[in-house]
Amino acid sequence: MPARGDVEDGAPIWIDLGTSDLPAAVAFYSALFGWEHVDFGEEFGHYGQFLHEGEPVAGVGPHQVTDQPSEWGVYLATSDVDAAVTAVVENGGTVVMGPDDVPGQGRWAMTTDATGIGLAFWEPGQHRGFTRVMEAGAPCWFEVWTTDYDATLAFYRAAVGWATEEMPNDGGWRYATNGPEESATAGIYGAPEDEGPSRWLVYLGASDVDAAAQRARELGAVVDGEPVDTPYGRQVGVTDPTGARFQLIAVDA
Repeated sequence: MPARGDVEDGAPIWIDLGTSDLPAAVAFYSALFGWEHVDFGEEFGHYGQFLHEGEPVAGVGPHQVTDQPSEWGVYLATSDVDAAVTAVVENGGTVVMGPDDVPGQGRWAMTTDATGIGLAFWEPGQHRGFTRVMEAGAPCWFEVWTTDYDATLAFYRAAVGWATEEMPNDGGWRYATNGPEESATAGIYGAPEDEGPSRWLVYLGASDVDAAAQRARELGAVVDGEPVDTPYGRQVGVTDPTGARFQLIAVDA
C-alpha cells in the first residue's frame, strides 16, 4: 500500500480536525473509515490522532476557544519552521500560535496567509506526518479554496515557495497546482463567493464513494447531492456532524 516517505518543504505533511464536539467527531470518522483514535491526554488538551491500519493519518482535537467552527486544517512541511513563519509575515500573513516544540516529535506553528486562511507548518522530528496517502481511508489531495485567487497565488509563490502552474482558464474557472501535474501535491481553487468562506479543503479516499457517501449520511453527515465523475476520480462533498467539510474521492481498493 502507498506509504509516505520524506516530504519536500512546502508539501502537505499533516492534517488535523479542530472540532466543537470531539466525541461526535471521533465516532463519525471511526465508523466511516475504520480509523482508530488515540487521545494524547489532558496534558495536550486531549489532542490526539487517527490511525489507519496502525499508522497515523490525521490529528484531531477540541477547540480551545468556544464558538469556533469545526474545520480541517493542513500543515505544510518545513525544514525550518521559524524561517517559514518569517516568510509568512514578510508576505502579509500573520502568526496565530508558535513556533513551538512538541518534545521529541517536531516543531510547529499556526499562521494565516495574506488573505486570512489558516496555514500551519510542521518541522518533523520523530513524527513524520501522515504515513499513508492515496488510498481508501487516507488523505489524497489538499486545496486552498479562495475568493481572492490572485492574492492567494502570489502568497504561496512568495512565502511558501510553490512553483505554481495554472490550468487553462476555461469560462472563468481558475485553478493552480504547486508544481507540474505529475508531481503536484496541492492546489489553489478560485472559489465563487457563494461557495462559502475561503479555507483549506481536504480530500479523503474511499474505494466506493457512493457507498461511503451513503454511510456518511447514515452517520449524520450532510452530503452535497450525489457523487459525480471527474477527470480525477469520482467525488462528493461532505459536511460531518460537527460542521467540518471535506471531500470524498475515489481511489483504487
